[in-house]
Amino acid sequence: MSIFTNRLNISFNIDAIQQDFEFIRLERQQNGKWYGARELDYLLGKDFNASAVMFQYSKYAYAMFKKPLDVYQLLSKIRENEEFKNDAVIKVTPKAILASSEDCICEEWLAQILLNSLSSSRSRFAKYHYCNLTGSLLLVRDFEGKNKDCIDVAKITLKKGYLLEIKTARHRTKISILTELKNTVDNKRKQELKNALDKPNYIFEASTGSLRRHLPRDGEIDAKIIYIECGLKGKKASTPFLEFGNIDNFYKSRAGVFHHIMVSIHEHLSKYMDANFYCREIDDNFPLTSTLLKSPKQLHSKLDGQAIHIVDRVNDEESADLAIRLKQLLLPYITNEKLITVGKGDKKDALNFRIIHDADFYDKMAQEDEYLPSTDRFRRQHLTIESARNVTDAIVKTIIKEQLIKRDISSRTLNLFDWAKLELKGVWTFAAWDEERNHVVFMEIQPNGNFEFYEIEDRGIFNWEKFDKYKDAMIDSSSGDKSRTLEGLVISDTGDINQIFRSDEITIPELSKIEAIINEVETEFPENKRSGNALAGLIQEFMTESSSKDNEELVKFSDELEILGSNEIDKKSFKKLLNERLRKSSNISSELRNYLLNKHHIRLIFSKQKENLEDLFDASLNIKYFGETEKEAYYFVGDQNVKDYSFKDACHLRKILAVKDSKLIFRQLLQTMDVDFVRTGQSTVIPFPFKYIREYKNFGVAK
Repeated sequence: MSIFTNRLNISFNIDAIQQDFEFIRLERQQNGKWYGARELDYLLGKDFNASAVMFQYSKYAYAMFKKPLDVYQLLSKIRENEEFKNDAVIKVTPKAILASSEDCICEEWLAQILLNSLSSSRSRFAKYHYCNLTGSLLLVRDFEGKNKDCIDVAKITLKKGYLLEIKTARHRTKISILTELKNTVDNKRKQELKNALDKPNYIFEASTGSLRRHLPRDGEIDAKIIYIECGLKGKKASTPFLEFGNIDNFYKSRAGVFHHIMVSIHEHLSKYMDANFYCREIDDNFPLTSTLLKSPKQLHSKLDGQAIHIVDRVNDEESADLAIRLKQLLLPYITNEKLITVGKGDKKDALNFRIIHDADFYDKMAQEDEYLPSTDRFRRQHLTIESARNVTDAIVKTIIKEQLIKRDISSRTLNLFDWAKLELKGVWTFAAWDEERNHVVFMEIQPNGNFEFYEIEDRGIFNWEKFDKYKDAMIDSSSGDKSRTLEGLVISDTGDINQIFRSDEITIPELSKIEAIINEVETEFPENKRSGNALAGLIQEFMTESSSKDNEELVKFSDELEILGSNEIDKKSFKKLLNERLRKSSNISSELRNYLLNKHHIRLIFSKQKENLEDLFDASLNIKYFGETEKEAYYFVGDQNVKDYSFKDACHLRKILAVKDSKLIFRQLLQTMDVDFVRTGQSTVIPFPFKYIREYKNFGVAK
């Protein structure tokens, strides 16, 4: 069993690169000042067509030019600019690996500039050529929508270790930014918009489906077609990782962009480099089975006899209606309606659901904020009138599980997870950094599930030798700060310490296979199998070969098709008719679809049968553990199953490191992520005790 990740295996053909391209390097930092894109616009965009420019790294910018090119003339022209005289601009050589301090462009930088060239003009007519000065590859996957004033752009970069990264960057037309600036009264927002207007100007280039820099040769700036990176107020740019309901959605998703990039590399850059997704072998596959929050009945045992109190701190008609609605939605999760009460103040030992206003309301009205943290005596969950007007069952399920976690914390006992099933000996410890107070919080769990928290604020409170030992494992030795990617420590009963690091490496499903299946579904019937008669013949053929040949519904379905005679029917109408006559999820429907696929290569649906999903999406399902050595291992947590033909997020690899003389112990904790009470309805990506630590940090002093 193996999976692909976004780490690329790249091998360069340096001879071919040197044969076709010249490279120059510009040093952008002179006399303490930073020179960037605008200087490049002037220097390169006026007289020379660079195939690609790369300047997102370090103090250098690199430009790649197709041969033939008079490099001496180019360098002389650039050095006429006072800021780039002497050695500020030089010719460099492409290298696969940096072997010395020689002036070159190599490794990820070389691969990135080749990637950037994918957005360069490929026209055979010189008049259509342009200088690609974006510094990166900016792909536009959806430019046919109704609103072209705002587009989400895929920014493609190669990070250290050849990690291919795709981020969504929202761009807006200059006119839309100017219009918002004119109409806004928020000074902070005004400054954000003014800062955006100072950013580079781009034009959509339809021939390559990408953004390119606006150059002087393009003439005057038309604010209606110029794009600038700028977000919409209160709206975050995001793109689903993978959608496969139809081919358009697939291509627009980030996974579709990954696929497009790899296809483009093979099509346009294979002469210069060979690139493929890195393949990792899986050592252990742990299925996700937890269903605590799947249905109300599964929560009954957890809420049995538990008092629930709705606290209305707003006291108006709207809050009273919300309290009634909230009670109705809570009823399916309890066994006795009398356990739910409504009042004005909190109740000790009850689960208190407090209805309050949001912070902005209290600030504007100069009133004391009604928010109160939970304590060991009072468990509190807040709903604000402003955000909970349309409270749903999903919201209620979430706030219930949050309360149950708080109840566990106040009782110092795990009730949502059977800790004993792990069969761990002695006390196991989880340690996380408290960013706000700059100290460490420990959670120590006994074999029976009882636990305790310890806060390390100074050496006088706790065993300082133990504190220093753990603190050292959480600090970046080079900076002295908490390690940016460290998510926590796990310490076994024998004192073995394992670090958990979040990486930027993500898993990649079988994209080529997925694309092929979607295309097969959307491909129309073969020409000789489009008429009613032809399709009726296929149904009759199926009846003679299947065990359900005397099925009355099949006969009716065949007769209905025969009525169409020689008239053609498209695949969409045929599927609709099939679902109506035979029922979409019936066994006979499934058998017929499989028969048409296997016997006649006609695919009607994207099958969500278990075997098919495991073949295509194994990189996005369950818990996978791999790469284990004496000192390190990797894992990722995917979804329990495939929902709605999409995956919202990619699966990030976590790296486990055994500290100093410690052994790897993390494998024993894989089950601690098979829970659905950390992220409602989804498994957690790190052991659930870290959720308890996060909640404990928000607890207040008992009162």
